[in-house]
This record gives sequence, C-alpha cells and structure tokens, in this order.
Amino acid sequence: MYRVHFGRFVSNGLNDTYSITTNTGTYYVRIYKINWRSESDIRYELELLLHLHRFGIPVSIPLPRRDGEWLTGLDAPEGKRYMALFTEAAGKEKRDVEASVAYGAAIAELHRAAGFFAPRSGRFELDLHHLLDEPLQQLLPFLSHRPEDRRFVLDAADKLKRRVASLQDEGLDWGVCHGDLHGSNVHLTGDGELTHFDFDCCGMGWRSYDLAVFWWDRVQSAELDSFNNKQWNTFLNAYLSSRTLNRQDLEAIPAFVAIRHIWLLGLHTGNSAVWGAWQDDSYFDRKLKFLRAWMEAHNL
Repeated sequence: MYRVHFGRFVSNGLNDTYSITTNTGTYYVRIYKINWRSESDIRYELELLLHLHRFGIPVSIPLPRRDGEWLTGLDAPEGKRYMALFTEAAGKEKRDVEASVAYGAAIAELHRAAGFFAPRSGRFELDLHHLLDEPLQQLLPFLSHRPEDRRFVLDAADKLKRRVASLQDEGLDWGVCHGDLHGSNVHLTGDGELTHFDFDCCGMGWRSYDLAVFWWDRVQSAELDSFNNKQWNTFLNAYLSSRTLNRQDLEAIPAFVAIRHIWLLGLHTGNSAVWGAWQDDSYFDRKLKFLRAWMEAHNL
C-alpha cells in the first residue's frame, strides 16, 4: 500500500506539475491545463511512453489507477482537466559535451523504437500548420505596433515554408518525435543512466525538427557569432553514429531552428492570459534579433 509522506507543487508551465513522496519513492502528477491538450492527445502521449518502455527506452512512464484507467478527469472551475501520474526520472539535467554525446545516441534509439509505434488514439501533427501557422496567429497581434517587425516575421515564415517544401519534395524523414528535445527533458545519474520525460509536445513530425530543437536551445541566447555550438556538434555526431539521416534532412535543420523560434514566440504570446503579458518591446527586441541573425547566417 502506498503511503504519501508529502506533496509539493513543482511548476506552473504548460501544465501543472506536483511531486509526491511516498513510502515507495517519488512520483510526479501532471494536471493538464484547460484547452491545451484534448483527451485523445493525452492518451496518445501515454501510449507512446508505454510503447517506448516496452522497447527498452528509458522513459518516465505513466502509472494506472487501481481500476486500470490512466487518466483522471477533474471538474475544475475553468472546465474539464485531466490528471496523470508518472514515475520519477532519476538524476538531474546536465548541459555539457559529455552529456550531449549520451543524449544524441539515446535520441537515435528513441527515434528507432518510435518507428514501431501504432497508436490507438489520435493526436495533432508537428507540421507547418502546428509549428508556424498557429503560432503566427498568436504572435502577430502583439506586433501590431511594430509594423516593420510584423512584415519581417511574415516574410521569414514564407521563406521557411518554401524551404521546407523544397526539401520535402526530395523526402524528409517523418515519424514520431519527442517534440521538445532541448536537453532539459532528460535526466542523467552519476553513473550515466539516462531517463527521458515530458512528452507533452510529441507527435508525428520531421525528425530534423526534433533534432533542431537541441541546436536552437544551445544558440538562441548565445552571442550572434557563436552559432557553431560544440554541444550541438557532438549531439548530432552521436546521433548520426547510431542512426543515419539523408542530406536533405541535415540541410533542413537550420530552417527548423528558425521555425522552432517562431513557435516559441507564438507559445509565449498565446499563453499570455495564463502566464502574464510580459512579452514587451524588450522581449521582442531580443527574440527578433536572434531570428534576423539566424536567417541571415544560414541564407534562409
């Protein structure tokens, strides 16, 4: 029998997360925010985690209730929310070259195992509608007082769409993706054991996009002449040592870095009613400076 010793609110992110310490260990409860993920979206995520676990991929997995159900519906004041319980991802985040090597090799194995996933539940895809069109709908109203920047973002989105379309014609690797591989959603223990968690952004998508998120995370706050990041290079080389990609997949990665950046801008502005409207001119100055420099540096 489980005996709860104490619980703690961990984060108010895209969802609400709590840790629960019991006599058998620590577990994490996620309560999905209203209008963020549908019940089918969530069930797809949980099914994927269980699939990867069966294939030997080290992931934080959901735990069922006593009746075998994976989700608990909550009648919150704001509407129906869903709750799921997950195992702990032991260890901590590590952001160094050694960890990047381990992570790159592990993602190659994750992608390979995910290729055999046959979901019972439906979910949105990580396509250009999700990654660009929907974020632009959220972002553009916040740039109404910055017409030059608004035109730049629209022009950048058009160029990125055409770039992806041209490479897609040659064939891009498409399959189940984690969707948020920035390196903070994996923990490593002192003896090198690795555990993936937080598949809230998963879905069918381009594998190039999945990898690009890691590069984007490492360079978005760097000096604008430091785009050739060592952690990214070691991460990619470790991935390619275990799983090959075609030329066009590699050529698509810089475009997907820029697409990820626009996606984030849409995420921040679209959730301003929840997180607060801190997306001021200083925020856009920083974020759009990076986007301009990246597009120029990679001839996009």
